[in-house]
Amino acid sequence: MKERMTPLAAAVMAVLYPAIDAAAQSAPPAGNRLEEVVVTATRREVNLQQVAQSVTALSTEDIAKQAFQSLDDVVGALPSVTLVNALPGRNDVIMRGISTGTGEYYTDSQVAIYLDDQPMTSSAQQVDLQLIDIERIEVLPGPQGTLFGSSSQSGTIRYVTNKPNFAGFSSQVDVEAGTTRGGEPSYDASGYLNIPLSDSVALRAVGFYAHEGGYVDNVLGGNLRLDPADQVTNADVVEKDWNDYSLYGGRLAARWQINPQWEASLSYVTQYSESKGDWLTDPAIGDYKIVSFFDEHREDEWYQTSASIKGDLGFAELSVTASYFDRDIVYEWDNTLYENWRTAYYGIYAGLDLYNTSYLGSTIFNDQKQNRWAYEVRLTSQGESRFQWMAGAFYEDVYDWWEYGAEVPGLTTTPVWPAAQYYAYYYGYDTHYPVAETEIYYFNPFEKTVRQKAVFGEMSFNLTDKWSVTGGARWFEFDRHEIEAFEVPKGLPVFDGGELAEPTASSGTDSDLVMKFATQYKFDDDKMLYALYSEGFRLGGKNSLRAAAAGVVPETYKPDTMENYELGFKTQWFDDRLLMNVSLFFMEWSDIQLSGDVSEDDPWWLRGTFNGGKAEQKGIELQTEWRVSDRFSLEVGGFVANPEFSESFITPNGDPVEKGWPMPDSPEEKLWVAAEYRVPGFLVQDGEFFTR
Repeated sequence: MKERMTPLAAAVMAVLYPAIDAAAQSAPPAGNRLEEVVVTATRREVNLQQVAQSVTALSTEDIAKQAFQSLDDVVGALPSVTLVNALPGRNDVIMRGISTGTGEYYTDSQVAIYLDDQPMTSSAQQVDLQLIDIERIEVLPGPQGTLFGSSSQSGTIRYVTNKPNFAGFSSQVDVEAGTTRGGEPSYDASGYLNIPLSDSVALRAVGFYAHEGGYVDNVLGGNLRLDPADQVTNADVVEKDWNDYSLYGGRLAARWQINPQWEASLSYVTQYSESKGDWLTDPAIGDYKIVSFFDEHREDEWYQTSASIKGDLGFAELSVTASYFDRDIVYEWDNTLYENWRTAYYGIYAGLDLYNTSYLGSTIFNDQKQNRWAYEVRLTSQGESRFQWMAGAFYEDVYDWWEYGAEVPGLTTTPVWPAAQYYAYYYGYDTHYPVAETEIYYFNPFEKTVRQKAVFGEMSFNLTDKWSVTGGARWFEFDRHEIEAFEVPKGLPVFDGGELAEPTASSGTDSDLVMKFATQYKFDDDKMLYALYSEGFRLGGKNSLRAAAAGVVPETYKPDTMENYELGFKTQWFDDRLLMNVSLFFMEWSDIQLSGDVSEDDPWWLRGTFNGGKAEQKGIELQTEWRVSDRFSLEVGGFVANPEFSESFITPNGDPVEKGWPMPDSPEEKLWVAAEYRVPGFLVQDGEFFTR
């Protein structure tokens, strides 16, 4: 549907910045060798080819030349990553096919998202960072529980930003414009400034704005009233190219080299996005067309601030990081057709006035917040000793809150209102009668706090010049509290066995230990064989006493764990012109956490989480890069797997999961191919000419 945007950057950049930041650009490499990629996936700066685990890294150059702007763009180049996003900014990230489905707001994420060293993970709505002035994206498939903790059960994605540079002033501006077939134009602008204030203090500022034009039409249609004379249309919100998306934001970072041994940094990152309309389509009407009765919109605003200090203690490097992440999500969706169906079936056909809203129309709303404090301290050994180690401590305090519901303008004029007052008087005279006037028909407030502390460490020892072994562990303890209520309408709790159901609450504390073992053998500087065992986890918790009393879900559910067995071969050939990496993996997922309705016989609003059976994932990942000549290069990435449940079990609401069934949203194969040819030209840098 969408045409690739046409860059105007080359002309603009030549005018707007006289020097090129060494962190973002460099002179073309001599000869045909592949460039060395240094990553910090193991919390050390290590050549990617020397890391004893599967890692994919995309550099600043990779991001720029392929015009990557969001996770949706990048995911094609990541063989182990799958993205499910019904609309921009609402992302479910799946790694190595480990999944029980999307839209799981009650269970924790299985993929951890980091910005530099700060976690910013969300369930079902992962942050989609705009890829402006990014030094590197590191993708670590497989459990990363020892170094990155909870929610890194199936993998971790790290965005590493370009840091302020003391070397000199630099800047860059990019402008792009594009078209969408059958839709509106799109455009964006972005840029950065690097300003050294002295030899030891530097600032870096990043800003961007982007707009994607719509291509889905909201066409004329009517609601579900059977009598055409009473039918209501959506004429007041009919619009062509309805689904616009805009976002803007920026980053401000400061870096201070206190002395040769100590360095401090501060950063502030913020991003705001707004989507209008709907990305769905109704095939009965036509391609990219839908009937909606409300101007749908979603706003997503977040910021993260962090401070860190690093010091050389001689025997080790000390790193201390503190961060705060704050996110607000607000949206309203059309709910008219469901409201009409509910009125017809339950309100009129079944004669239940509490469900009869007189076909007035309805919207779904959500006001959601998350904030997260995170602190980490690490000591990392230095020197050339055969024995290397790293030790750290981590503390995190996460608060999630939402108010979700359905709004019906004119609700007090419908049969719902006298029925609600009757039930409030009969069942809750002293607490809930009279129900205050409201237009909110359904109301679901939720609040959760999770506090987690952990200590972790990793040790490696070179048995010989070619053979080394590594071991790691993480002990964690968490404290989780949740409270949730359901009201129809707002102010009147739902019914539970002839009584009004008060909010459900749960809390609990638990601890556990995860491990990691690896060994690698270097045949020479360009060829390395490794074997890895790693574990990942998601925190457990407690169900409400009411849910546990139903007899289907337990009072306490355990952490679910992932065990990963990996064998890999990393090689470079022909004087480092050809890179070929392959990894075989087998993953066993135990005590799978599932959340849903307790059972068909219990109230619809009663939910619980329980530990199901097991699942297995086995497959192969392939990565090849070939510098054919100084101008022509090829890249191929692949993933082939067999994701399936390895035990049969029954979900809380009675649905079966059979042994051998594939895991949902889990691909069995994925392929990425890229070719690049550099047209001869020249680059001016520091007053010198380089041919390209």
